[in-house]
Amino acid sequence: MRVVLSATLAKAEVMARIAPILKDDLEVVEGEDAIAAALGDADALFISDFLYTERVAAAVRANAGRIKWLQVLNAGYDSAKQFGVPAGTTVTNIGAALAPPVAAHAVALLLALQRQLPTFVANQARRVWDRDASSRAVIPLGMTAAVIGFGHIGREIGRLLRAFGAHVVALTRSGKKDGEADESVATDRLIEVLPRTDAIMIAVPLDTTTHGLMGARAFKACKRGAFLVNVARGAIVDAPALIDALASGILAGAALDVTDPEPLPANHPLWSAPNLIITPHMAGACGRAGSERMADVAEDNLRRFLRGEPLTNILAL
Repeated sequence: MRVVLSATLAKAEVMARIAPILKDDLEVVEGEDAIAAALGDADALFISDFLYTERVAAAVRANAGRIKWLQVLNAGYDSAKQFGVPAGTTVTNIGAALAPPVAAHAVALLLALQRQLPTFVANQARRVWDRDASSRAVIPLGMTAAVIGFGHIGREIGRLLRAFGAHVVALTRSGKKDGEADESVATDRLIEVLPRTDAIMIAVPLDTTTHGLMGARAFKACKRGAFLVNVARGAIVDAPALIDALASGILAGAALDVTDPEPLPANHPLWSAPNLIITPHMAGACGRAGSERMADVAEDNLRRFLRGEPLTNILAL
């Protein structure tokens, strides 16, 4: 069993877990050339999703008869979906490993918006004691929160918001009932839900059905004064439509941990949009604890693979 590893986040922790198991059968590489060259005798590839480029995917396909498993070292797997894997190759991700920090970040952004923290931080920098913004401060208690995407991260967002007293509506493809939500609705009914929604929390994967999901039509349907938080993928929210919704007051505020493109260019109009918080795609950051959780998944799946047991967090691309 020979494994090629190429990663950024949690690289050291994953290496520390799987190297004693694989010994000389682990090859750690960096860059497209090195990954492609190492795949000739590899049985599995452990890789950060954004490193799974078109060229790396081509190298995987060229070795389709040997490579049996792709372990994506992220919750998101956009690149794996975009560039594909050969038929018969099992693809797994890190599952719920980073759900706690991403959900905590999403709720923290919502609370910052609701409690008017950007205004008060700006006032502090100016040394101004101004309580005017306090008249706009609200809390999650009694509000309705639509959580779009109710996988590991969305479910944790729902759990946290319910602890604050919010009424949580889970939006999923099936609309199947979930114990962490007060209601469950199919995503294709989003326009029906938005008029009664105080907070829109986006945690859904990016695909052809969710690209531009929050666009002009959706914002027009929103309850005036709602908040929006996106910790999923930038392209799910149409940026010009978001800017218009903020400028017109349809949204009282928004927060983005993800943008399209990334990094966000310095001249992009999102930077100057009113009542908008931007963080640089770091919701999953939580120090060593998060890295160890990711390494837990990688090690557990490797041991399962070697024992011939079913893997966890298998993806359908």
